[in-house]
Amino acid sequence: MLATFKYSHLSTKIKAMKGKMLTKDDYEQLLLRNSVLEVATYLKNNTYYSDFLQELNESNVHRGILEMLLYKSTIKEALKIGRYLKGNEKSVFRYIYRKQEIEDLKKMIRTLQMGGDIHQIDRRLFFINKYSVIDFNKLFSAKDIRSFVNGLKETNFYPILNPLIIDDKNIDVFAAEMTLDMYYYKKLIAQLDLVRGTDKKVADYIIGMEADLRNIMWIYRGKSYYNISKEMLYRYHIPYRYKLSKNNLKELINCNSVDEIIEILKKTPYNDVLSSDEHYWEKEFYEYILKTHDKNMNMYPFSIAPILGYMFAKEVEIMNITTIIEGIRYDVDPNKIKKFLIGFGK
Repeated sequence: MLATFKYSHLSTKIKAMKGKMLTKDDYEQLLLRNSVLEVATYLKNNTYYSDFLQELNESNVHRGILEMLLYKSTIKEALKIGRYLKGNEKSVFRYIYRKQEIEDLKKMIRTLQMGGDIHQIDRRLFFINKYSVIDFNKLFSAKDIRSFVNGLKETNFYPILNPLIIDDKNIDVFAAEMTLDMYYYKKLIAQLDLVRGTDKKVADYIIGMEADLRNIMWIYRGKSYYNISKEMLYRYHIPYRYKLSKNNLKELINCNSVDEIIEILKKTPYNDVLSSDEHYWEKEFYEYILKTHDKNMNMYPFSIAPILGYMFAKEVEIMNITTIIEGIRYDVDPNKIKKFLIGFGK
């Protein structure tokens, strides 16, 4: 009864918000566009994104600005939802936009590492809000890696990144990005210990499943594209398991090919999630989580489930828009683009 009272108004609000999301027809229309400008114009004039794209300058539209405005729409909606939450549930929910903070740090580190000037980057490409513990003004004035990391001294990010500095201008970028991701998951998992009841059950399931599948993808990419050593894979995987056993994870890290990964996965609860075609794994991974969220939203309407489900659906929607933009930029056939949209058939 308490949960029903706590979530009843918010559950109704989220249902209404979900009803405004892009339809299959909207995606079909976006696939017919020929430029980033045309995609942005359609979203601004025909969808609920009109509320978030008012500052879009249609005479100077490029992919980076459009994508950041889309991500900012997610943050704005997250903050709107967060106002209805209190106590531990609010603390857990705030990690949804902490994630974007970490993505911005990684973006700035990569820019400096390549010899770029952070000060010249358009600030609209970054997530900056009043809840941030980071002094972005200090970071934007950094001239090199050393001064950038020193600008984080008053935050938990400093002790994470400082040991990875090679010299004033260089840092171990791979280790820095993976350590930041591990920090995010460790903090999120610690927050889950604060919630109880159905909220705990739902959050543990979703975050645990996401950690399992991200570890699978991380191991696959590390072996297939980056030739990352087994030692590095052990060191930087997400330190959390749900349905993957410790032995499953060990076998995946020690295997030598995609075929071996598929054979190992056949022995796990994720046997039916990923197909034999690894090109579709990321899509299949997101579709599986999306279906799980939908199931939880129906089963536990007066809990944190609709909140987490809606925010994940928003993340997927923006990924789909980004996929369409990328396809248009590289003149990919719309039918081929469609095969990679999450929620659409191959």
